[in-house]
Amino acid sequence: MEGALAGIRVLDLTHYIAGPFCTRLLADHGAEVIKIEKPGEGEGARRMGPFVGDDPHPEKSIPFLYLNWNKKGITLNLKAERGRELFRALVREADVLVENFEPRVMPGLGLSYTELQQINPALIMTSISNFGQTGPYRDYKAQDLILYAMSGIMSISGRQDREPIKHGLFQAQYAGGINGALTTVLALYIRELWGRGQHIDVSIAECLTSELVLALPYYTYTGGVQGRMPPQGGAFGNIMPCQDGYVVAQMGVGTRWEDFVDFLDIPELRDPKFATAEGRIRHGAELDALLVEKFRKMKKWDLYHTASQRRFLFGVVQDPAELSRCPHLEARNFFREITHQVVGSLRYPAELFKMTETPAQFRRGAPLLGEHNEEIYEGLLGLSASEREQLQAEGVI
Repeated sequence: MEGALAGIRVLDLTHYIAGPFCTRLLADHGAEVIKIEKPGEGEGARRMGPFVGDDPHPEKSIPFLYLNWNKKGITLNLKAERGRELFRALVREADVLVENFEPRVMPGLGLSYTELQQINPALIMTSISNFGQTGPYRDYKAQDLILYAMSGIMSISGRQDREPIKHGLFQAQYAGGINGALTTVLALYIRELWGRGQHIDVSIAECLTSELVLALPYYTYTGGVQGRMPPQGGAFGNIMPCQDGYVVAQMGVGTRWEDFVDFLDIPELRDPKFATAEGRIRHGAELDALLVEKFRKMKKWDLYHTASQRRFLFGVVQDPAELSRCPHLEARNFFREITHQVVGSLRYPAELFKMTETPAQFRRGAPLLGEHNEEIYEGLLGLSASEREQLQAEGVI
């Protein structure tokens, strides 16, 4: 069965996380994605750890392997005039171009959307950048921590008695990649209706700011500022230690306090001062101490399953080892074995969502550097083998 994007050709001029994640999602659903890298060294993610076997090899970067499966790979020097000529030839054969350079880079190479549209009026060009293609912050440097701070998300992350915090890993980058893939698919749909391409401008910072679904309207309509969690209480949304890890406990809509107290069997919680949400917040420190004393005597999964059967809101803080053997994820076929020519078969978190008629497909591992030069330059662009070899000798490809 073909993927939903079968027949769509994507030029992937991306690096590190946001752009490669966008194009990998397109590849997972059938698009032919041609990843274009710098000759000799490839893109930056090849040098990102951790590495398989702790070997800092350009074909063993785990982030690169995860973000680039299902793609074909070629090398091309865009700083060379002949390299730009070849790129323009590829644009003529493409449906989509995705890039995540700083906004000044593509126009500086003579490869702006306006210039490329003259070559291919139906081209969809998706540009993913830190702050977007316009505005006073357009050319500012940033990375995930800075984007988290500038987006406003950090202002509501953490506790009131501590500095704002950032969630783990590269959440801003992945949000940018998902939004890039979504808008690219929307543009493909519009092209089917109107026959024209368009330029998509994705700001990673704005992707995060758009997730402030309550904080911004709250300020707009009331003038109030939503802050971080109180240090204790707060209808006990805190993380609580157990015998063997951590759980999160919350009341949930429709849950009666009396039922919750019966379940926990903590006599002190029957005190009237805990009977209302306001009282539980006011006496949060005492409430948390009682819960911690109880939970420390219990195993986290026993507590989670027992509470869930009673329809209470509980969750377990799972670590990577637990996630890798999670029965729920296994039942949903979330993990996939994907084989790579150098590192062999690795198990990845793969399928973000399920489609009944056109499910995601996992056809190949991440490409070796320049692996598909012959196929693309000779098969697609019609160069001879000797021309390709000469271009390689000159450092163009």
